[in-house]
Amino acid sequence: MLDKERLLKIQILNDDWIKQTGDVQLKLYSTIVSSFINDFPAREEDIKTALKIKDLDTLEKSLESLCSMLKQIHAEKLIEEHSSSLDKIKEIPYEDLQSNTVNFLKAVSALSIDLQMVEYQVSPGQSPPEETEKPECSNTILAVDDANVFLMIIKATLQDSGYKVTCINSGEAALNYLKNNRPGLFILDIEMPGMDGYELAQKIRKAGHGAPIIFLTGNSKKDSVIKAMQAGANDFIVKPVNKEQLLERIGKYIKL
Repeated sequence: MLDKERLLKIQILNDDWIKQTGDVQLKLYSTIVSSFINDFPAREEDIKTALKIKDLDTLEKSLESLCSMLKQIHAEKLIEEHSSSLDKIKEIPYEDLQSNTVNFLKAVSALSIDLQMVEYQVSPGQSPPEETEKPECSNTILAVDDANVFLMIIKATLQDSGYKVTCINSGEAALNYLKNNRPGLFILDIEMPGMDGYELAQKIRKAGHGAPIIFLTGNSKKDSVIKAMQAGANDFIVKPVNKEQLLERIGKYIKL
């Protein structure tokens, strides 16, 4: 059964309903959430395919079905936030429709991952090790991604907000950097050539670094999320990266 206090931290859910629900309802809700987590990746793929081939009828039906799923898990706030674009599928330019749909799917994907973190954390899992040494500075961040464009976005956004950021484009180079440095937070891409984010996170933890690890991901499938958490992940940022989500996630762990 899902932990009520953890659910209340997911702001997009109906917190009034969660507060009032009893154990029997919460147990049923846990089953519904699990179904949503398992079904969403296939539904997401259907929507992306319909969008790609410009099949607006299928796109509309698929989005309506997804919204129905969101209502079942009491995520009406998310629907409301995107209602202006969801209600005008056949009335707006295709470029706008594409952008709106991608943003909506990204928001749903982030919700799915948040729910999976609650679902996974109710069972005994791997906890980050205690820091054997304190970070050099709590607002220092190491970002690792093989795509320079993502690193540029991350660095520009975070430095403007007062963080100190080091960007590295491979796992091997990151491990070399960590021989002499202890950042206060890690941002790791999952899909990287050579050493991927899972392996890098495991080696970071094995080396005694207990600072939070946030994964960059475009994949909300359950096996991927659990694998990341088992490797030492504390949180996730769904690609494509935007300033608001980046600062919100990091702000949970570093207070300037």
